[in-house]
Amino acid sequence: MSSEVSGPAVGIGQPAPPPSFMIPVTVACGNFMTGLDQNVVVTALPGIGKSLGEAPSHLGLVLTAYVMSLIVALPASSWAADRLGPRRAYCIAVGVFALGSVLCGFADSFWALIGARALQGLGGGLMGTLGQVVILQSFPRDRTLKINTYITLASQTGPMVGPLVGGALTTYVSWRWIFFINVPIALFAALSAARLFPKPAKPTGLPFDLPGFLLIGSGMILLVLGMDALGSGDAVGWIIASELAGAAVILALAVSYSLRASFPLIDFRLLSIRTFRIAMLTGGGLDTIGLGSIMFLLPLLLQIGFGMSAVRAGSLTFLVAFGSISLRAFLPLILNRFGFRRVLVTNTPIAAALIAGFALFRADMPLWLMAGYIFVFGSFRTLQWGSTGNLSYSDVPPERLSRFSALYYVLWQLAVTISIGQASALLSLFAGPGTHAHASDFRIVFVIEGLLTLTALLAYRRLTPQDGINVSGHKLVAPME
Repeated sequence: MSSEVSGPAVGIGQPAPPPSFMIPVTVACGNFMTGLDQNVVVTALPGIGKSLGEAPSHLGLVLTAYVMSLIVALPASSWAADRLGPRRAYCIAVGVFALGSVLCGFADSFWALIGARALQGLGGGLMGTLGQVVILQSFPRDRTLKINTYITLASQTGPMVGPLVGGALTTYVSWRWIFFINVPIALFAALSAARLFPKPAKPTGLPFDLPGFLLIGSGMILLVLGMDALGSGDAVGWIIASELAGAAVILALAVSYSLRASFPLIDFRLLSIRTFRIAMLTGGGLDTIGLGSIMFLLPLLLQIGFGMSAVRAGSLTFLVAFGSISLRAFLPLILNRFGFRRVLVTNTPIAAALIAGFALFRADMPLWLMAGYIFVFGSFRTLQWGSTGNLSYSDVPPERLSRFSALYYVLWQLAVTISIGQASALLSLFAGPGTHAHASDFRIVFVIEGLLTLTALLAYRRLTPQDGINVSGHKLVAPME
């Protein structure tokens, strides 16, 4: 099954023109901006605090406001795509993001900056989901694997260069320019989207599911707050329990409501599609929790456990992204040659072993050996995530692609949130209350995360060699008679 290709009307018997390569370039620009702005402020926070006269303890809100708003925007993206069309909705999202960026740059108080960052996150959350909808609606399934590979490279480049760009601009120009640099990129993306993106034949007129939006948004925010408090080690126990229990109850109500609603904002019925369920929940959900924990645990091990400087630890952790980029270009070839099932069944134990293998790190370990291991881990991590991400939409009907994208990003954000929270909680548990974690505490957590990742193999073994062949192009070899 291939995705429907949208495009300008053509005469009877005339083939539709192929979609422009500038469509994925435009989506990549949007993904680069959203990825950049999640990390660009990290190295600029001291300068921001000094300029606005804010205490360092409150500066984390500059990051949290963006992420919270991004999470809230995710459920609304599918409705925007169906009601307004991907072209108009994407242009609006880019405009909101650009407006938020300008307001951030001109903010004259700390709370004005927080409000502008929330506006940025709103536009960024819509851009990410709508960009995926555009790609899946514009290109046939046998081309989306390669296209998504290059778009993901852009998405990963933003977080990689973010701290470097933020530090350079803050040092040599002003922290305000870390937001102003978005404006020309956003202008290009908006103009390109307005000219090239598909538009529906007619608006769907779907009503906005306000109860679903409030349930999912509030449940996600409570989960983020609860998981963050769970790992902080200094939060009151009953507050943590209340936040996590409230999140569980509200999200359960959201699922129950959405399954009964006529026009749900998030279509949980998509989980009835076996390949999507395995890729994003029973398999992909578990390995995302394990794999995602490494980017939280590894920098802490290097700095707290081994006493490295932030610069040296950051340089080593940076190699995860390099390993990821090095493998991305070969992902279409690997999936085409071996298919989704063989790749995931083979790669899951390797990824799990690599996660547990971080327990073997020692402070006197040669840096070249650490660097090589981290690079290899990044390569196998992206093979795992790239495979599940592309498998997830392989059997989704074209008319449900916008609903798929919204649910995809919600499930992904849930897994990442749980990943960091549970890793932090485990580390606090083994370190003990009121004490700093030691290298031995990290080793236990790495082994647990590896075992958690390995459990995803039970789901991936249920895949068949035929699953996802319309995306991977994998040719099945008929048995000899």
